[in-house]
Amino acid sequence: MGITYGRVMLHLLPSSDDLYRALVNRDAALDGRVWVGVTSTGIFCRLTCPARKPKPENCRWFDTIGGCLDAGFRACKRCQPLGHHQDADTVTLLAALDADPGRRWSEEDITALGLDPSTVRRTFKRHFGRTFLDMARDRRLAAGFTTLAGGGAVIAAQLDAGYGSGSAFRQAFAGWLGL
Repeated sequence: MGITYGRVMLHLLPSSDDLYRALVNRDAALDGRVWVGVTSTGIFCRLTCPARKPKPENCRWFDTIGGCLDAGFRACKRCQPLGHHQDADTVTLLAALDADPGRRWSEEDITALGLDPSTVRRTFKRHFGRTFLDMARDRRLAAGFTTLAGGGAVIAAQLDAGYGSGSAFRQAFAGWLGL
């Protein structure tokens, strides 16, 4: 599934046809190693998801959950790819984030839940390629992006994203989009 170049492992995905065949057959061999993002729904799933299968042209393939999230896909509620193979603390934090996506999380909030912020940071980095606080910030920024995409005012998007400062919102938004 990968080749080593120097000390870096390069992950190579099978062909799109092979991946689509594995999706349709619900092949568990690639479960946890490849995820499918469905462009028509904006959702990403495990290859073993029991949901109806998308058309091949609506599939994007990812070798990390972080890649799915970076591309703007939401986790499937049926196969729950974020909760799969996760520890109880990770599931608890993801549920808290889903319950209040506009909350401005801090390390103090994580500590108040009885969790160690450095452990949470490492766990999320390992599983998702980003920290919990990055994931929470991106969720807030996505709310602002949705407001802007719907024709809303910048101030409304800023408030929806939980930013009190316009300049901080613009800076975070520009960094998120890479502009």
